[in-house]
Amino acid sequence: MNDFEAIPVIVRMVCSFLAAFPAIAIWSRTRDAAWMLVVLGAIFFFIDALYSTLVLIGLSTYELPFLQNLPLLQSILSGLPYLFLALGFLVFLIRNRRY
Repeated sequence: MNDFEAIPVIVRMVCSFLAAFPAIAIWSRTRDAAWMLVVLGAIFFFIDALYSTLVLIGLSTYELPFLQNLPLLQSILSGLPYLFLALGFLVFLIRNRRY
């Protein structure tokens, strides 16, 4: 393992933690669907960064289920945060649209 490989993963881990920690505090104070989806996006960013850190250390692997040559677990973990953020923004726009 090269030290230069660890730097982006560690930076992503710290930044996603800084986003997920206040997101959990927001979760307990709001019942708004748009905010809940954004909070889930932040939490899944942290889960993805945590799993990437475990893969980098060697405690886990992305080679669990594959769909032909596509690592399914890695694709899901990296795509879910963006999906939840997009859904949160969409719910906000639909709820606050003006005619």
